[in-house]
Amino acid sequence: MARPAMASTIKAYAVPLTLFLLALYYQLVVLPRSFPPSHYEVLGIKRHSSIEEVKDAYEKLSSKWNSGEEVPSTADFLKVRYAYELLIHPLWKRDYDIYGIDEQLHVLDKVREQHGGDSFSQIDLPLLDAATSDYGDYAFNVITSKDFLSMFKDTKPRLIQAYSDASYRCAQFSNAWKRIGMHSFVIDSALLEGIANTGMVELGEVQLATYLAERKPTGQFFFRNGLMENSPLMQLPIGLRQPY
Repeated sequence: MARPAMASTIKAYAVPLTLFLLALYYQLVVLPRSFPPSHYEVLGIKRHSSIEEVKDAYEKLSSKWNSGEEVPSTADFLKVRYAYELLIHPLWKRDYDIYGIDEQLHVLDKVREQHGGDSFSQIDLPLLDAATSDYGDYAFNVITSKDFLSMFKDTKPRLIQAYSDASYRCAQFSNAWKRIGMHSFVIDSALLEGIANTGMVELGEVQLATYLAERKPTGQFFFRNGLMENSPLMQLPIGLRQPY
């Protein structure tokens, strides 16, 4: 009697177990392969490698190019050089590693158009310019992980703007606001006083920023409404959920 019972149990769990294994295979193997290679893969190193490892990988490739051992196509050179410049900038690397932010890809298309038939040695470097912006003129209620709980003790909705000190787009929009003299966030804060808690979070506040972010099926954190150029994220507290 034991064998029929065991066979019946195995049969009952066979389909759910098979579906679970297929889903696991899809998540771990199929889904990651459907995305373009990361900038780390372009350099031939593992994801989240250190800045020193990025520099070493680029030096190995460039030494082959300069010696004539290998001659990269313009497209391949641009991919490698872009990856290198992005990943040696500490804040760009942080934003890319944690949040998948990679907002200067348009540079590749622009340079390809300019140097499509040229040798890689004729391309002007660097490809990327670091964003510079002073957030002190208009930032309000800048939130850190330490003061988050004290600033949001009540159950009001939270209107929070995510921004990055290293974001090219954030710099563009902040400069535009300064030129026209519009401090939109301050205005919003005044209008929402007593209705919602408002504030800004720099992506360097990783513990808090990732708590406020969403996650893709791959595990990548992201902000559905983007950074400063789009709408702030609205968070409705559920039982005063804690970020720690």
